[in-house]
Amino acid sequence: MKKTAVIAVSTGCLDYLDLAHENLFIIRCKIIMGDKTYDDFVDLNAGDFYSALKNDQNLVPTSSMPSLGEISETLETIEEKGYEEVIINTISSQLSGTYQTCEMAKRSYEGKLEIHLVDTLNAAISEGFLSLETLRLIEEGKTAKEIVPYLERLRTARTQFFMVDNLRLLVKNGRLSGASGFLGRILKIKPILKVNDEGKIVPHEKIRTQKKSLERMVDLILEELKGLDNFAIMYNTSDNKEGFEYVKKRIDAIHPKNKNYAAPITPVIGAHTGTGTVGVACFDLDAAKE
Repeated sequence: MKKTAVIAVSTGCLDYLDLAHENLFIIRCKIIMGDKTYDDFVDLNAGDFYSALKNDQNLVPTSSMPSLGEISETLETIEEKGYEEVIINTISSQLSGTYQTCEMAKRSYEGKLEIHLVDTLNAAISEGFLSLETLRLIEEGKTAKEIVPYLERLRTARTQFFMVDNLRLLVKNGRLSGASGFLGRILKIKPILKVNDEGKIVPHEKIRTQKKSLERMVDLILEELKGLDNFAIMYNTSDNKEGFEYVKKRIDAIHPKNKNYAAPITPVIGAHTGTGTVGVACFDLDAAKE
């Protein structure tokens, strides 16, 4: 059996989970605030970041992807540790240039490491879930050639929504596709957005209050879960504890034994969503099987 490593991107929020996998390596995006640049999670974690946003309502943080050099160095380190192959799971290529940079690193790599690259078409903990599944399958003895086709099915066997309390940063940083439909009333709504099968963030429904938006988002997910026996649920929030607890409590009431993961939205994603966001996604695990 080949010795297999996994590279995840910090956008997948795995730093906030209690993981102990020596074959997991995380490459880090950067957050730029003013004249300072921070490594995601390492230099600036979710708690400190959202405090900064709340303290300065005019702050417009931006983000940048891992450098080609950082990715290449990570590949070299992995090979030096005796790994024969690596699976790289990136944030959606529609939301970041990280996938394309990893592709460049793969093409230019001169070592013997066998490199497999997956565009997850997801973001935040839903993106991270593909790496969690990768690690699980490696532990079961599966090789990269067996795992990658499963990941390519899993990445769109999901429904992902999130409620954004304020669209200011998503629009300013250009991450919301089809934003023109919202701009006239941008400060008056708490919209439900969706990550579509192309990996783009698109408007789903316009709702005026946070309470109604969260209620509707849960209704949409519960409708998706009808008839599913084997699924996993992902939860994310950017410092909206009350909203997160409401969403999770309602879903747990109907599906008390569900498999789920929850994490804060890490700063490099929060630079676009701002504070107050609550996200939820469900993966149909049977649909991802062969």
